Amino acid sequence: MKPILVLACGLGVALAVRGIIVSRRRKRNPRRLPLPPGPRGLPLVGNLFQIPQKLPWEGYDKLCKEHGDIVYLSVFGQGVLVLGSQRRATDLLAKRGVKYSDRPVFPVADLMRFNWAMSIIPYGHQWRQQRQAFDQYLGHNAVQQYYPLMYEERLGLLRQLKAEPNQFMEHLLQAFGVTIMRIAYGFEDAQKNQSLIHEVERLILAFADAVAPGKYLVSSFPILKHIPSWFPGAGFKRHFQALGKKLEMAVWSPFEDAKQNFQLGKRSGHPSIAAGLIDALPEEGQPNRFELEELARHVCGAAYFGGYETTSVSAACFFLALANHPEVQMKAQEEIDTVIGPDRLPLLTDREALPAIMHDPEVFENPFDFNPERYLKDGKIDRSVPDADFAAFGYGRRICPGRQFSNDGLFVIVSSILSVFSVSAPKDEVGNPVYPKLEIKNPSIATLVPFKCDITPRPGREALLKD
Repeated sequence: MKPILVLACGLGVALAVRGIIVSRRRKRNPRRLPLPPGPRGLPLVGNLFQIPQKLPWEGYDKLCKEHGDIVYLSVFGQGVLVLGSQRRATDLLAKRGVKYSDRPVFPVADLMRFNWAMSIIPYGHQWRQQRQAFDQYLGHNAVQQYYPLMYEERLGLLRQLKAEPNQFMEHLLQAFGVTIMRIAYGFEDAQKNQSLIHEVERLILAFADAVAPGKYLVSSFPILKHIPSWFPGAGFKRHFQALGKKLEMAVWSPFEDAKQNFQLGKRSGHPSIAAGLIDALPEEGQPNRFELEELARHVCGAAYFGGYETTSVSAACFFLALANHPEVQMKAQEEIDTVIGPDRLPLLTDREALPAIMHDPEVFENPFDFNPERYLKDGKIDRSVPDADFAAFGYGRRICPGRQFSNDGLFVIVSSILSVFSVSAPKDEVGNPVYPKLEIKNPSIATLVPFKCDITPRPGREALLKD
């Protein structure tokens, strides 16, 4: 009787799960319209085993080649829509942004106390409040006030690269991290900034791992978040609660320190988001004080949680590109030498004079070739070519609000590295170049597996590293 009982219980659970999945599909699609094409899945788990885990962009591109540029997948009833072309992304996310700017529910975000983050909260009043405040301090016109700080941190990075070239990935992370920390909170203590940067890095990686499709059942069955943490099998809940406490401190603590510094009159020598938002708060005891202070805390948190990791990874990819394409590096250095010369570092005002997802064969010939010149025509930016910003930073109303900071920061670092250093592939024991490969450690946020390259100062550029 026991085997029959176990079988009956298992069947009952399976039928209950199937009922939940079917019910959820009907709620999302009450008119029962046909779904976009996609690979056939398995009962209950759906397309769990067809979700690409390594180099996901290649895996999803393969699915789009097989099924079209809109592909539907399902994991435990959780729908995943893959857009495989710029045309589809623009049509849905930009032209119909009002309809497609929302976000799904992330039970993991609730458990980790991360449900305030602008990138994942639903499209509505709270999101618009954060976005408006963010644009005020990091939008196109506002970011120029931070240029002196970018130049200051650039010099420190160049010196670190000269002293410890093998640690270039760590130096990039620190440079962008310290910059955004100083912009967000006004902190000048380098040790404090570095401690916060590493804590945030760990939390971002933990969240990215947690929301991966199929990783935790609670993502597909939100009701599981209500089971007691002591219940057998609820170890995931205890894990997320522990992460949540760390995350709450990572958001609360620096803002409280910035608020205390502001109240004591300890101002940094440059503007910061926290100082501007705190200065604009109503007096203590006013009805909307708590709401606006919470908004300020979350805006600062969003800046340093999302501002440095992706930018430092982009800069690391730049090193990989230079090591693999010395002929492109040489052209870029020749242009910098011609426009700027050897006696100073590039400035953001030089950008116009330095014209230097975009893998769609309908848009570019040989799209996977590394060819920066595809964006040029007659030595200038070709405005008829689709702007790479749209692919890099998203589409429509959810486009990355910190893209101006990221672009400006990357230009300062990239142009300065080209001006001061040469990057090449390391050599093996017989002198042959060992070209580094692009390998992803965590596909959800595209963190890179460390790689090696040789970084050597260019002759006659030593004076550029002095004050």
